[in-house]
Amino acid sequence: MSLWALSLSLFAILATCIITQRIRDYARVKHIPGPFWAGWTDLWMIYTQLSGRMCFILADTNKKYGPVAKIAPRWVVCGDAAELRRIWGVRSAWQRSYWYRGLRFDPHKDNAFSTLDDAAHETLRAKLAPGYGGKDVDDLHLQIDRQVAGLVSLLETKYLSTDTEFKTVDLARKVQYFTLDVISALAFGKELGYLAADTDLHGYIQTTESTLPAMLATALVPWFLYTIQSPHLKWLIPNVRNMVGIGAVLRVAHDTVSERYHPTNPVVKRDMLGSFVRHGLTRSEAEGETVVQIIAGSDTSATAIRSTLLFIITNPLVYSRLQTEIDDGIKLGKISTPITDAEARKLPYLQAVIREGLRLWPPATAVLPKVSTSDQIVCGVRIPAGTNVAWAPFAFLRCRETFGDDADLFRPERWLSVSVDENRRKIMEQTVMMEFASGSRWECLGKGVALVELNKVFVEVSFSFSTAYLPSHL
Repeated sequence: MSLWALSLSLFAILATCIITQRIRDYARVKHIPGPFWAGWTDLWMIYTQLSGRMCFILADTNKKYGPVAKIAPRWVVCGDAAELRRIWGVRSAWQRSYWYRGLRFDPHKDNAFSTLDDAAHETLRAKLAPGYGGKDVDDLHLQIDRQVAGLVSLLETKYLSTDTEFKTVDLARKVQYFTLDVISALAFGKELGYLAADTDLHGYIQTTESTLPAMLATALVPWFLYTIQSPHLKWLIPNVRNMVGIGAVLRVAHDTVSERYHPTNPVVKRDMLGSFVRHGLTRSEAEGETVVQIIAGSDTSATAIRSTLLFIITNPLVYSRLQTEIDDGIKLGKISTPITDAEARKLPYLQAVIREGLRLWPPATAVLPKVSTSDQIVCGVRIPAGTNVAWAPFAFLRCRETFGDDADLFRPERWLSVSVDENRRKIMEQTVMMEFASGSRWECLGKGVALVELNKVFVEVSFSFSTAYLPSHL
């Protein structure tokens, strides 16, 4: 047989195998509604991820095809909150899927977010929980207060307009400087210095904004992910520590961890990293977790603060009612300077604003798929074993049955309405707190810190820039 004939035969065999596999994949999920091409190829899902609008498209897909819809031959998306809570349950048959391996910020090391083994994950969480919970961290609330004060000071000293000069500010960027300094101060005992520098140090933010979409798309392709994370290909893949932005954060984490694990003179501090050391994390594990803290912890908190601030300042009635609650709280001595977390929790309208902000613009919208080794029923639909079940937060967080006919509107009053009974209010709260995976074995470790940030930042920013408290010449 000639080389040409052999090549043609091999190509024919390969094509036949691919077509056969595609037909088998389609047959597995043909009973599940969804876009036509999603039944045959992963390309529809990958294109959707790369579009930057995946969270909206998945919500629209559920709206069009029902609470469960296929989005790839081995993927479906679920937009039903109650069913998702069951899937995420502590004793459910579902596990994290291979997609989570794509969130290894160091491609050759797992972290609490990328670990797939449940036993290993629980062991790691037990070591991390005291640090995240603040039990082992000195002055956790004071550290956050200092960064809130830093944000207010930056805005006051550089961005307040006067009678003769109009100044603009990219508030979204300043908020991310704030959250980066908060999480680094808690993690390392010293902030990275974004607020003081008032710039994107090392190009970190720009780099993460450009690379994370590619990471999330790569996570959708298991064979490619497995290839680039193979230890046998380390020589081929660029060292992540040499990357602009993310590499700088990795180097800071490495240097800080090296100090804490010094063989003869280790640095001892009562911060999160110090807690990790005391509870038995290895040096390698500590490096991975500090990077996750910085990248994941800062971005999600920044998103929640940015979006909620936007909703507040573009809704005069909401702004006025929140400001009145803060002003009255100050006059009655119910709000300290700065406000404490306990005081903030007693301000009903502030809490309604925070919940509504998280609901209308959820900060965590990645697909977060779960998978089962056996066939399962989801929303009355048979889901074949090995099928990834993603979530669509924009579908259930704007569900009219749960939040009312005006679920697409920012209206904090829905949380205070006397017409909402306690059972429905509980369901509303459970649904919104799914943003932190509350009630599941994968609950966000940083939930407590994030809520403290939210409880403090809106009050302090609103108080500092309220017309009732600004100098008369401004």
